[in-house]
Amino acid sequence: MVKLSVQQRRRLREILESISEMSSPQGRLRVLENAGLGDLAARIDLHGATSLAVSSIISDLAGHGRVSRENEALGLFLNEVKALTGLEDQQFLGQLMNEHSMMVPVANTPPMQEWLGRSTDSQVAEKIIGANTLRPVNFLSRGFEVSHSVGLITVRGPEGAWSGTGFLLTPDLLITNAHVLPQIDLLSRTDVRFNYEDDRFGRPCEVRSYQPKPNGMFHNNTTLDYALVELDGRPGDKWGWLPYNEVDMTVGQRVNIIQHPGGRPKEVAIQSNFVEYIADNVVQYITATEPGSSGSPVFDDDWRVCSVHCRGGDLVEPGTGRPVFRNEGVLLSSVVADLPAAVRARLSTQ
Repeated sequence: MVKLSVQQRRRLREILESISEMSSPQGRLRVLENAGLGDLAARIDLHGATSLAVSSIISDLAGHGRVSRENEALGLFLNEVKALTGLEDQQFLGQLMNEHSMMVPVANTPPMQEWLGRSTDSQVAEKIIGANTLRPVNFLSRGFEVSHSVGLITVRGPEGAWSGTGFLLTPDLLITNAHVLPQIDLLSRTDVRFNYEDDRFGRPCEVRSYQPKPNGMFHNNTTLDYALVELDGRPGDKWGWLPYNEVDMTVGQRVNIIQHPGGRPKEVAIQSNFVEYIADNVVQYITATEPGSSGSPVFDDDWRVCSVHCRGGDLVEPGTGRPVFRNEGVLLSSVVADLPAAVRARLSTQ
């Protein structure tokens, strides 16, 4: 059970009432289902005025308590809501989750730049319907093989905790987003978990944790939104790594993302996954992600890393001014070109 103060309840109601998805019963249900709370939604009155429905959701979820050993029902809901709010509200929600130990919240998402895609919704739907989705069965085994190099990052900063995703470029160099690891003094509070996933029977696998190497390498670039950190213990010797290769990307190709969305056990997005725009350092696509996926590797259909996922959500298409919903990553080639020469030399030997 989560006991919120009067001030916390008031601020939380204000945030929820400002979110467009919460303006209708269908939208409220969709947010709850996306948070994995579909079973609880049936007992909550989602109809009526937004203010009343929002109050019902807060009270019911806060009173329900934990849905697992680590997660409060309200925590799962707020983790999903973070993706629908601005930075200031994201910060409040993260602090609220940390203060009441609801769960480890995902990293705050930086402000979005304008969407640069040119396809209309109807064009995207036509591509999805008409595309050939047949793949050789070894597509699955190869995807499972490269997934071992992807880990869940948990950071416990002075003002609370957050999570993201990262992957190994060498046996000991991990890459993620700069907004997941924004500064070097957070490394002593950072943990990277590999094999955080379920086996084929749905049972939790044995997890191995690693920490940044004391006085090890750390380099980040907030413009390209990436961070590279050296891990102690060379985890790649056990879990493998994803060596850098030049990958040509084209609009219309498919990309697949292995990730820890919402801080959950490892998941993969391999459907409805088209590239919609490529220019300069940016690739934009419609592959599914959630908060917590920041720093995930974006693969082509040969399971070669082509991009580092960094953000997604509601954008504005400049040509029409209409709102669209897309995801975005920074090209790995741009990241590698920005790295110090000594680091690039290490990559070339792997």
